[in-house]
Amino acid sequence: MAGGPVTGRPTRYTYYTADLATGAITDELPLYDATFSTELNEAGEFRARLPLGDPRITVHRPRELTEPGRAALYVERDGVLVWGGVIRTVKYTSADQHLEIGAAGFLSYFDHRRVLPAAFDPAASDLGSVSVTFTDRDQSDIARALVAVAQEHTHGDIGIRPESDALSGITRTLVYPGSDLKSTGEALRELASLEHGPDFLFDMAYGSDGRPVRRLRVGTPHLGQQGTPHVWEYGANLIGYTWPADGASTATRVFALGEQGEGSQLVAVAEAPGTGRPLTETEVSYVHLTDTDLLRSQARSALAAVSAPVILPELTVRADREPVLGSYQVGDDALVVIKDVFFPEGVRFGVRITGIEVTPGNDAGEEQVQLTVTPAISTP
Repeated sequence: MAGGPVTGRPTRYTYYTADLATGAITDELPLYDATFSTELNEAGEFRARLPLGDPRITVHRPRELTEPGRAALYVERDGVLVWGGVIRTVKYTSADQHLEIGAAGFLSYFDHRRVLPAAFDPAASDLGSVSVTFTDRDQSDIARALVAVAQEHTHGDIGIRPESDALSGITRTLVYPGSDLKSTGEALRELASLEHGPDFLFDMAYGSDGRPVRRLRVGTPHLGQQGTPHVWEYGANLIGYTWPADGASTATRVFALGEQGEGSQLVAVAEAPGTGRPLTETEVSYVHLTDTDLLRSQARSALAAVSAPVILPELTVRADREPVLGSYQVGDDALVVIKDVFFPEGVRFGVRITGIEVTPGNDAGEEQVQLTVTPAISTP
């Protein structure tokens, strides 16, 4: 049966604030009612509350420590950094003297940056005359370069560094015209959404000097562990699950719409014959794309996403049984074993972890972990 022995000591969570620009830790805050999430190719979120009625807390000047857009936040679990991001919202309520804090992962910073050359001078340059171009360059390197170029701008470096320089073996030619003012975050997501596009994740770890290091991990093209998959078994380390199936947006033919010319529009079509379903159609728009091969790739990628009902199971798992929280990450493969009234025959199926949401709880034993997964090959 999956799941090892329960750990005996209570789990300790610590919440640190930091300066977004320099990375320097500024203080530790006693947050509660916390929830945080990590998502593959997305930013993830954090929510928590801070009581301000205690003078021992207000003396730390929490209003300054949590200034949105300037302050970063780290979550440490038993000495290991498990989440980091940018404080985006705070809300104080005088009735109960609590401060609500909302944050988003470091990807959210790059949603507020534009893909422009490092030498771009807004006072002297014309947006229409500049661009960032990658010619026959490995797609994993393009992802790293997009982040690097953003951080080469004056006051634009928040200390994100690539974890490795591994390549995917898939080259692409991409042009980002300055006049598009495309956000770096959007460019990263679009790159990941291409057929066989590279996964990416912003995470953090303590460096050799004990300070947090902000990292960009890029897949080749996928992120995930090496070796055997993690195992969760219902009734052991798998506490509960939901199994939603949504076929409202299914289609067996996808039209990808590219650049609109004077007399015609660039169009690519992808079709899934032999599904046993009646013909259904949909379209996706990429009006900035002028490359036919890229447009075909987007059409195939979109078809893969809608050719069957969307099934995104959510697993509620034990954090204190193997595999323990912190030993797995988004992108990892897992094996799920279930036998119950929904699957009376018993099933074993492979999944890929695409989201992790953690609720530490305010007291010992309240820690909850919910995984969002996608079936790796086929669904039961």
